[in-house]
Amino acid sequence: MDKKLIKFLTDFIVESDAIEDIRANPRLVKTQIEEYIDNGHVGALLFLEILAQRKELLSEHAVRQTQGLITAEQHTKPGGPKLIPEYIGRYRLVNVSVGDRMTPPPSLVPSLMEAWISHLVVWQERNLDNPTTESLRSIARFHYEYEHIHPFVDGNGRSGRALVYYLLRYIGIEPFIFNSGDKHETYYRCFDDPEAMCRYFMLKSHMH
Repeated sequence: MDKKLIKFLTDFIVESDAIEDIRANPRLVKTQIEEYIDNGHVGALLFLEILAQRKELLSEHAVRQTQGLITAEQHTKPGGPKLIPEYIGRYRLVNVSVGDRMTPPPSLVPSLMEAWISHLVVWQERNLDNPTTESLRSIARFHYEYEHIHPFVDGNGRSGRALVYYLLRYIGIEPFIFNSGDKHETYYRCFDDPEAMCRYFMLKSHMH
């Protein structure tokens, strides 16, 4: 793996953790990437990088695997809670709220995710290697929808951002880093309006 990608993935993971107030050690993350470890947040991104390189379509297994890898190791980092096994790599069976917004009831999560993945896969099949502005907007909307479904008890933000990385790599758009420093002023506000999320993605991407 080239040094530029190693640095990007290191910064991506550290910042994505920081958005959730989890403090990853950049030096350790970099070493884990260089050693191609297959677990934790690093393992999730490397797993998705391989899927993107192989042009493999997204699946429920890949979504659950991504969340499972990220959350299984989070308690080893400052700020990361230890989850019970039922919350790792499995759709939630409990109600959760995000701020003052209630998410869909757990009984609806499997069907909502099945529809989300099906819609996304159709888009992938039609847009392989088609890096357009509209592709970027589509990925922004998929991210918005995923976070509103909130399929897991924990790790939705980090897994969702990891899936954005995968989709950008899949389609041939240079990925960007979600920064923690301005999350309240920019990123979080986008969850009130899918068009705001599209504008955020345009601003972050070199495609604007």
